Order: sequence, then structure tokens, then C-alpha cells
Amino acid sequence: MHKKLLYALGISALIVCVAFFLWPRPEHPSVESVDLASAEVDAENIAAAEIRTVKLSPPKIASAAIKVEAVKRRPLQPTCTLPGRLDYDQNRHVSIHSACEGILTDILVQPGNEVTRGQVVARISSPEVGQARSEVQSRLASLQLAVNEQKRNSEICSGVEELVALIRAGESPESLVTGLATETLGDYGRTLIEAYARKRSAIAIANGSREAADVGAIAGRIQTERERERQTADAALTSLMEQALFDVGQQCKQSTAAAEAAQREVDIALQRLNALLGPAAPVVTQASFSKVKKDTLSNVDLVSPIDGTVEERLLTATERVSIGVPIFTIADTSHLWAEADIRQSDWNAITVGLGQVVTITAPAIANTSFEGKVIVVGRRVNLATGAAPLVAQITSSDTRLRPGMFIRMTVPTAESRDVIAVPTKAVVVHENQTFVFVADSDTEFRRVDVATGEQQNEMTEITSGLQVGDQVVVEGVFKLKSEILLAGEEE
Repeated sequence: MHKKLLYALGISALIVCVAFFLWPRPEHPSVESVDLASAEVDAENIAAAEIRTVKLSPPKIASAAIKVEAVKRRPLQPTCTLPGRLDYDQNRHVSIHSACEGILTDILVQPGNEVTRGQVVARISSPEVGQARSEVQSRLASLQLAVNEQKRNSEICSGVEELVALIRAGESPESLVTGLATETLGDYGRTLIEAYARKRSAIAIANGSREAADVGAIAGRIQTERERERQTADAALTSLMEQALFDVGQQCKQSTAAAEAAQREVDIALQRLNALLGPAAPVVTQASFSKVKKDTLSNVDLVSPIDGTVEERLLTATERVSIGVPIFTIADTSHLWAEADIRQSDWNAITVGLGQVVTITAPAIANTSFEGKVIVVGRRVNLATGAAPLVAQITSSDTRLRPGMFIRMTVPTAESRDVIAVPTKAVVVHENQTFVFVADSDTEFRRVDVATGEQQNEMTEITSGLQVGDQVVVEGVFKLKSEILLAGEEE
């Protein structure tokens, strides 16, 4: 009995084992689990993707400072960016130096000081300038003597001409003496008046003799002699008048020539003095020279020829100054040159001309751009760099701009195009998809996927996804992005 029971249990166990191995079952049970998990994840992504509209309450809209702007067509010009540096404007950058040798006695400004045009920045003592000023003084004295002589001879000439005219008019000697008492006649007045008086006397005697001869009171021979005396006196007076007019005319011309020569000597001496003082110094004239004091004849004032800032001082007081050696560097840094290099590979692509406005940025000055006007488009390629220069002038009071600073210059590479563009800050990217938010109402904002093109001046070209007139969010964009992402996670 016991053996039969054990036999039955063995048969049963064998049947169970055979059934276990022979019973049909799935080939890949794990795949079913994976597929189920993937389906659940895809469902979540689809739910998140379907959330494309955000609705905000008025308080949230106010706190996010949301601002919308209508989409417009705007001109967009393709550009490229060139590396370069800032440099001084060569028309507003000067070295102050002396045109003569001397000793630097006074330094009146320091690096960093603002100076104005004509301001004295230093003073030197130069014996050469002292000699030049002494020469000017001597020439001025000679000129004064020559001018005085010319004036006197001119007055004599005028007086003699007037006297001759009165004599020829038949005025009496007494009236001539009275009328010309204040005139300058030199020795000619006395000589001519005496000769005129002798002529009038000879005429009177000859007339009296003629009357006496007519009545037989005197002989004819005596009458003839007195007529001859009258003619002689008349000829003598005529000769004296002609000679006097010639003499005074010559003297007047000679004194005028002497005065002009003296003036030329003064001009030459002043030119030499101004050359020694330098082109930036105030021009010394005859009028201003009289103000120079004797104890300052050797002083030379060095002045700034421009408004600007003292950039550098190269000498100190009491040092000897040589001709042409710089003492100061002064520049007007409100005008700078941005110098970029155009590589030969970029030359054909760049379309820029004189006077055109380009955009300049500096890595050291974030979020700031400056406008520059092109003043030089180089024609010659630098053998060392293989590039041609492109220079634009920047006019700015921004003190962060400094000569030597690295810059980037954005220049056009093609003609301007009319495109749909929005502010770059309106465009956001999430999971490699670019999109914007369009306002459907005052409180509802819809995500719109877009394709973008080129960027310029903080504007981005939209090649698809938007139409003119769409109300695009330009402020508070990241608040909307956060809201739509949070909504997707909650789903």
C-alpha cells in the first residue's frame, strides 16, 4: 500500500514537470514592458506639445511687463564683421615740440589735463629767440626813422607843389608868406619866394621904364636892359620851380622806397621770430611785439594747437630742449579712428564707400555699439598682413573708448533687402525649436514656431511662421516660456 502511494506521487510530479516545459508561453515578455513604458512617455510628450497657448491674469501680465509689437517689413542688409583697433584721429593728435633750442623752465599741464586751443602748456628759455626779438626791435626802430623821413618829404613835396601853383596864379609874395606859414617847404620856400619877388620887381621896373621911354624921359637902351632883366628873372624863377618840383619828387620817391625796404626788413625779422616760436604759437605782429618786456625776450611759450587731453609728457623741467623733440602728446579723444583690415578673400564681398555709416563694437564694452563714418577705403594691400585698411571715424564722448582697444567693425556685404523681421529678444529657442509668442488677446498668448534668417542691429529675419500685422511679444517673453513649460510638466 505504501509503495503504491509513492508510485502515484512520482507519476504526478513527472506530469507537472512535463506540462511546465511543454506549455506554450511568449517569446519576449520584457519587450511588452518596454513598449508600455515608451507609450506612457510619448503620451506625456504629446500632452506637453499640445500646450501652445498661455493665458495670464492681469496681475501676472503687469508683473511680467509684457509688451507686444506689430510685425513689420524692415530693410535688412547682409553684413560681415572685420577685426580692428581704435587709434587716435590723426587730424586731432599732435606732438608739442619746440622749433628752437633752449631750456625747459616751466611745465604748466600734466597727463590727463584738459587743454584748449591756444593754451600755454610749457615755457622754455632760448637765447636764439632773444636774438631774434632784438633784431625785430632794431628793424622796427629803423622803420620808424624811415617812415618819419618819408612823411617829412611827402609834406615838403605837397608844400612845394602848392607854392608853385600859387606863384603861377600870380599871388603876391606877401600873401604867399602868410598863407604858407604853416606848410613844410624846407629850403625851397625861401628860394622860390625870393625868386618870385625879384621877378615881380623886374616886371614893375620894366613896365615903368616902358612908360618913361614912351614920353622920352629915358633912353631906349635903358628900356632894353630892363626888359632883359625882366626876362632873366622870369627864366630864373621858372628854372627854380621846375628844379624844386623835380627834387622834392625824387626825395619823396626815395624816402618811400626806403620806408618800404625798412618794412620788408621788419617782416623778415618777424617771420624768422615766428618760425622759432613754432607754428602753434600765436603769430607775433608789429602791434603785438610792442607788448614784449625786456626781461622776457628769451621766453618761448609752447601752446596747444587743438582742444584735447594731455596724453603723455616726455620731458621734465630744467631739461634741455632740442629742435623737433616732442615734449607733450595732446589728442582730442572724442574723435577716434576705427581701423579694420579687409582680407583679400573678403574684398569682393564688401560693398562700402566713403561717407557710409558702419557699426562698431568693442569686446571690452558689452551691449554697446557705436556708429562710424568711413573716411578711408585703402587701395594698397599691406605686404605684412595681406589686408587693405578700412578706416571709420567715431565721434563719441564715451570715455570707455580708448586708443589701442580691439574692436569689431560690421560692414555691408550686399544690397539691402526688405524682409519680415522682429526684435531678436522676441525669439526664443527650446529643444532646438525656434518660436515666438503671438498675442491672440490681451490675456492669451500663443506659441508660434518660426524659421529665422539673418540678424542685424538686434533684429532677426523671419523666413516663415509670421505675417505682417501679427502682434508679437517683445517684452516678457521668458515669463511666457516658463509658464508654458510649467503647464506641460503639470499635464
